[in-house]
Amino acid sequence: MQIKRGDVQPGSSNRRRKKMRISSENMIRVNPLEEEFGTSSDSGEGVWRLLSEEVAAHIDDSVVSLASFLKDNAKSVYFACTGIIIESNSTTTSFLTSLSLLRSIDDDSKIFQDMMIKVRLPNNHLSMGWLEYYDLKYNIAVISITPFHVFRAAFVDHQQQFESHSEVVAVGRCFDSGKLMATTGMLTDNGKRIYREELAISTCEITMTGVGGPLVDFNGDFVGMNFYSKEETPFLPRNKIFELLMHFRRTSPCWDTSKKRGSKIERGASKAQMSPESHKSDLEGQLKAGDEK
Repeated sequence: MQIKRGDVQPGSSNRRRKKMRISSENMIRVNPLEEEFGTSSDSGEGVWRLLSEEVAAHIDDSVVSLASFLKDNAKSVYFACTGIIIESNSTTTSFLTSLSLLRSIDDDSKIFQDMMIKVRLPNNHLSMGWLEYYDLKYNIAVISITPFHVFRAAFVDHQQQFESHSEVVAVGRCFDSGKLMATTGMLTDNGKRIYREELAISTCEITMTGVGGPLVDFNGDFVGMNFYSKEETPFLPRNKIFELLMHFRRTSPCWDTSKKRGSKIERGASKAQMSPESHKSDLEGQLKAGDEK
């Protein structure tokens, strides 16, 4: 069973998403994709008081926000989420994030690959991005831009093991404001057990803004990538992400081999709805077979 698009809890949270349409005439934006959580790095409060200056600086330098837009309506945000820098070389800088950025509302096997993608970098600069790799089953994507060498990539390939009840930090960045946020929690074995077996759980309380963002420990070590649920935060662990990234490196980018990847690539992005009002829940996609929602 695939992790489905949306990264949202059924019911009330889906209704909240119906408020996300951003009108150019309405400067008061009620948008769950921009909802803050925890405390901002600018405040120096909350978790930021507990992190060393070095760790806080590394987080700030490696976490970005991303948004997708329909090509025929570049002012309307289709989806926005957080990402983390995983590689920067002479040709590209790449980010790990949620595939919900480009996934169809109506058909989870469809990817709107020709949407416009903007990445807000740690220095608040906006850069145009493109889809490099993705995995439908685990709902992750790698987005690339032209290279920026001033930022630091996360170390995804470390071998550290994280035990239950370890303290962790969930991080997100708003797209419009560029505000960096974080909140604390613990790894737990006491989740609802309704998720895919590959997913783990933390008690961090995030909003949809934190989807695709990193979960780290207090040393700044990468623990996993966050999804969203109302009462707890499921995340894809580092070891599974590392395995997927190694697989990506052995394959051609999706824009080169898209027809061979087993998914439907929707070239007519204008066919997509104007906002993700009826997204299927990511939580539903994480439910084990036979479990009730």
